[in-house]
Amino acid sequence: MNFIRYKLFNRRIISQYYYNFLDYIYFKSPETQKLIKKGFYIFEDLFPVEILDLKKYIDYKNFDFAADRKRISLTDLKTIYYKLNSLGVFKVVKEYLGKDLLTYDNTILTLGTKKSKDGSWQPHHDSKGRRLKIYIWLSNKNLNTHPLFYKKGSHRNIINWKKYEDTRFKYEEDFEKIYGNLGNIVMFDTHGIHSSHKENIVPRSVIELTIESKGFLKRINNTNLKDETIKLGCIELDKLID
Repeated sequence: MNFIRYKLFNRRIISQYYYNFLDYIYFKSPETQKLIKKGFYIFEDLFPVEILDLKKYIDYKNFDFAADRKRISLTDLKTIYYKLNSLGVFKVVKEYLGKDLLTYDNTILTLGTKKSKDGSWQPHHDSKGRRLKIYIWLSNKNLNTHPLFYKKGSHRNIINWKKYEDTRFKYEEDFEKIYGNLGNIVMFDTHGIHSSHKENIVPRSVIELTIESKGFLKRINNTNLKDETIKLGCIELDKLID
C-alpha cells in the first residue's frame, strides 16, 4: 500500500509528469522551447555588469579558496532583477515555471584557486524538482576556468529518487561545458545533472539567482511555504521586478 501511495500520490513525481505534459500542449517562445529541450539556455543579450559595484562582493586580491558566496544587497538585487526583466529574461522564466514565483540564494559566487572534489561538486541534480538558476558571468571568457557542466536533456529524464545517493552521478564525456563571457546570462534547470569536480584553479565569478514556483503540486506549497520562506529567505519575484 505504501508503495502504491508513493508511486501514485507523490507530489514531486506528479509534478514532473505535469510539467512534461504542459510543455507539449502550450505554445512557448523559441527561447523557452530551447530551454525545455536542452535544460539550459544562453541569452543573446548581455547584462551590463558596469551598473554594479562588484568590488563590494569580490576581493580581487584574494582567491585562496575553492568557492565563496557573498549575499547581494536588496538595493543591488532590485537593480539586477529590473534589468533582467527589461531584457525579457523573466518572460522565459514564467513560460517555463509559471507565474507564482519565488527567488532566493541571491549571491555573487566566486570560484577561487583551490581544487575541490567535495560531494557538492560531483555531478548531481538538486532534488528540488523543476526550478531555475540564472548565472550572470562577471569574468571574461577563459577556457582554463571551471565551466558549468550540464548533461543536456537530463532534466526531463529524472522522475524518482529516494535518498541522497540517488541524486549523485558520474561524469560523462557528453556533458556540455558552458564557459560564459562577461555579461552572459545563462539559465539552467537544476533538476538536470550538472557540475563536476572542480579541477581548475583560474578564478571566475557569477551572479547566482534561484527561481522556484510555488503551488499545490510544487515542492513549495501551502503546507511548507512559511517555513521555506524563513529558511531560504524567499522573496516574491514580482516584488523585485514591478
